[in-house]
Amino acid sequence: MITIDRLTAGYGKLEILQDLSLTFAEGQFSAVLGPNGSGKSTLMKAIMGLNTVFGGSIQLRDRELIGLRTEEIPRLGIAYVPQRENIFDELTVRENLQLGARILPKDDRPAVLKELLEIFPILARRGSQRAVTLSGGEHQMLAIAIAWLSKPTIMLLDEPSAGLAPAIAGDVFRILQELREQGITLIVVEQNARRALQYCDYAFVLREGRLVFEGTAEECLQDEETVKGYLGVH
Repeated sequence: MITIDRLTAGYGKLEILQDLSLTFAEGQFSAVLGPNGSGKSTLMKAIMGLNTVFGGSIQLRDRELIGLRTEEIPRLGIAYVPQRENIFDELTVRENLQLGARILPKDDRPAVLKELLEIFPILARRGSQRAVTLSGGEHQMLAIAIAWLSKPTIMLLDEPSAGLAPAIAGDVFRILQELREQGITLIVVEQNARRALQYCDYAFVLREGRLVFEGTAEECLQDEETVKGYLGVH
């Protein structure tokens, strides 16, 4: 689905990712893991055209993404949920969703919003609340729901469980599993490796901008060097 080939990327003149190559398979729930500063979020931003690419290739199927404007990339079926500033706090939940639905043809919006509220029932109960009053889990549900409104084939999510209690984080990941069952390819950056490996199919582990391991979630947990050196999972 997305092929990264010898990618070097970062910010300004600073290179974070170093000659990185990996492939995200269609229909797969992939986790990108690693310690702080390993380049996980930089990879997501590079796919979305939000930082500096010094070399290499990022292809969606056979379409090169490097060189496209950021606003062009969602039109190719990629939705991105950043870790912060991913909703409009001063708008209500309903207003956030209505704003997100503007990407759809006008006649399609009522049916799609109805479907959304069946997937995210908590948002139906919070419709009139300002987004700033939501709990952390509800906030993340709203951000994911807005991304879903574009009917993506791929969703990139940066730390969707950051700051959430374990039970609430589990709810967020169960929603992601449901979206994967709809056929959406998921690529999730996650600091909590244990939690991510409970839900994902496949994992990539980065260290200092380079790929140090890739394999199924089970293989990742069975690789002693990866577990001890990079994941902090026991």
